Parts: sequence; structure tokens; C-alpha cells
Amino acid sequence: MRSSRENKIYMPNIKFPKNINFFSSLEESLLGSEKICIALPSNCFRGILQKIKHIITKNTKICWATKGFEIDSGMLPHEICEEVLGTTNNMAVISGPSFAIEVAKKKPTALTVASENTKFADEIAHDLSDINFRAYTSNDVIGVEVGGAIKNIVAIGAGISDGLNYGDNAKIALINRGLVEMQRLGVALGANKNTFFGLSGMGDLVLTCTSNLSRNRRFGLAIAEGKSISKFQSEAKQVVEGFHATSAVYQLSQKIGIAMPICEIIYQILFEKLSPQNAANILMSRALQNE
Repeated sequence: MRSSRENKIYMPNIKFPKNINFFSSLEESLLGSEKICIALPSNCFRGILQKIKHIITKNTKICWATKGFEIDSGMLPHEICEEVLGTTNNMAVISGPSFAIEVAKKKPTALTVASENTKFADEIAHDLSDINFRAYTSNDVIGVEVGGAIKNIVAIGAGISDGLNYGDNAKIALINRGLVEMQRLGVALGANKNTFFGLSGMGDLVLTCTSNLSRNRRFGLAIAEGKSISKFQSEAKQVVEGFHATSAVYQLSQKIGIAMPICEIIYQILFEKLSPQNAANILMSRALQNE
């Protein structure tokens, strides 16, 4: 990438801006940095924080575009960050409907920057925004992070539904009820219910469930076709965040007693070998209830 000035695997023919540099040493890359943005899969998040802990200072500002719960602990990224680094550093999460390839092609995009520090959220939003990229701000870190995690799980379900040719009625029902589950868990964890109607909630959910660019949706399609999880991941050469999130969210929902039937049924498909067809029958046969 340093020599070609492009990522030939994931973004071929898109040249990096001249002000992007590459480093072989993490310490060298962070030396003197005022702000750090971490864009790694959730299963790598704690590890990278532990590596930078002794490099950064208490004045280093940190934001991340990592989505998901930690599998073993059920912790959200901001909780991991506070556990590893403490609460001295300014911290923010970046989330919303933003496929990287479209951002790289300078197609109009909008997302959310959330921080308990309103001034820092404004600062990061200003840093990110230009004529093609618009960042809104929020102080609901929990809500924004929960939205970014749950939408990937529901997108797997949407892919399975499409793979089984269940049609648009089924998919929109899945998306809508998935939003309900997203709200239900988020509010239980301390989020603002209204956050889930925003870009990091409903916006990201609809995008991930309906676009062919969504690896989580494509993963669901592959599951419906009978393809193995390992085969899909080896072919895609990308981390399917929803796979890891499904396990973490299932364990968390069971622990705190939150009903999440869609997330639970996807867990059973992925980890307990429930067939997608039987899963659909189970969901449709649940007792009727008030919306």
C-alpha cells in the first residue's frame, strides 16, 4: 500500500490522499499524535488499547469506528476503553450508515459522533465533515454503540430471509422488529430510546439489511444457501461482525432478562445448528402480542 498508494484488495483503483502515511511501528505512528481514530474489528479492540496504553498520554484524544460487544465480557467499546485506559482521555464513538467504499468514492454520507464530552464530539464531527461527508453529534454513547452492534445481527437475519425467498414483507417485518429489540436492549443498558431512530440506529439498520455491500447480509444469504461459516469468511476475507455480536448479545440478553427473539433465533441458527426454515416457523408461531 505504501508503494502503490492504494488498497488493491478492498478498494482497488482508489488512490490514497497524499497526507496518508504508513508505519511499521505502532509506537512510531502514535508518537506526538493529538488524536487517534481506531478502526478495527471489535475482537481486536481490547488488544490494541492494551498496546497503545503505554504510548499515549492522558491528553491523547481517542475515537473509534469499532462496532460490537466483546464476546467474553459483553462489554461495549467505551466500557473496554475505560477499563483499559481509565477515564482521563477524551473519548468518542463514530457510527452510522457508511460503507467504506462509498466514502472512499466521495459519495454523500452522514453518520453520528457520540461522546459524553459535547465539545469533543463537535471537534471530531468538524474534523470529519466536508462537502461529501456530514457528521452529526450525540451524547448517547451507549445508544450509538448498541445500534452499531445489533444492526449487524438483524442484517444476518435479513440475508437469511432473502436467501429463502421470503419476500419484502418478511424482510421489512424483520427490520422493524429488529429495531424494537435494539431499543429494548439499549434502554435496559441506559440508552435514550430516541437515539435508535437516528443514523446510528434505524439508518445503519436499514442500510445493512438491504444493501448487497453489507457483508452481514451476504453472510445471511450464504447461510440460507447452506454454506459453512468458515467457507464464507475465507472467501469474503473480511470479518463478519454480526457473527461475533450474535453470541455476545445472546449471552447478555439472557443475563439481564431481555426478550430478543430475533437475535436469539439467529444465535440458534449460527451456534446450535437450527435450520433457517425451522427458525422462521418458530418466529411466526410465537404467541400473538400487542405491538
